[in-house]
Formats: sequence, C-alpha cells, structure tokens
Amino acid sequence: YTEKKLRKLYTAAAGRLKHPRPSDGPGCQTEDTPVFTVQRIYAFRPESGLCAVFIDRLYPRGITKETFAAVEWLKDIAPGTALRRFYHENPEENFAAFAARYHEELNGAETKQAVSRLLELEKAHGEVRLLTAVRHPEQSHVSVLADFLVYLDKADGA
Repeated sequence: YTEKKLRKLYTAAAGRLKHPRPSDGPGCQTEDTPVFTVQRIYAFRPESGLCAVFIDRLYPRGITKETFAAVEWLKDIAPGTALRRFYHENPEENFAAFAARYHEELNGAETKQAVSRLLELEKAHGEVRLLTAVRHPEQSHVSVLADFLVYLDKADGA
C-alpha cells in the first residue's frame, strides 16, 4: 500500500478502519481469510486448544508469568521504537503516516519471520487470538497488523 491509499483506508480523525474493526471479532467472514481475533491481555484467560499470541514489544504490566506462559510472544512484529515514539507524539494526527510506515516495516526483512510465524499458527490452529495491552486496539498497530494480514491473504489468493 502507498501512504495515499492508506489514508483512504484509515480516517485520521476517527482512526478507524473502514472495514469491520478487528476488535469486533473476525475481520472478514469468508472461510479462506485467516481468522485473527483481538483481545486485551488483561481480559485473557488461558484455554486449552486456544492459540494466543502477544503482539506488543513491551511486557504487559501486572500480567503474571503463569498467564503469560500460555501465550507466544512475537515482539518482532510490533512497531520499532522510533515509529512508536513518532506515533505517540500525536496519535490522532500521526495515525495515517504511522500506518503507512508500519506497513513498510511489516514488509521488511526483520519482521518477515514473525509475520510468517503468525500465518503458520493460523494454518495450524484455524484461529489465532492476537493479544495486546493497548487501550484502543482500533487506533494502534493492532488494526494496521490485522489489515496487513487480510491484505497478505488477498495478495496470496490473487
């Protein structure tokens, strides 16, 4: 995606995806599309057979090691420190540019292995729960990542 195209996908004022938000459940209802659901880690309770992946770079405050042991941590899939700092300077104004730059990071060599691992988990388990500590997943790296995963699936299918 180009930054211009991403600006169309995301509205800077609301910072929301134009397609269904990932926090509302599966982003796309077709059987071919990967199923990723988003949940805050603070509400997470480990269940048998559930595949859960924590996608933030920093360890979440207040989460016990026992809870975290049931989760795979893909910290390399989170935005880099410089990009996170840029976004947090002014989240409303910087979201579209953040999304474009994060998309570039996700296409980069450093994150390819983490993205591949996430897609492997989805193929193996059918559904993957993406866990995050952010308060508003719809205006964060989580929504950009969910959109990127749908984009990858469409690109593979084309």
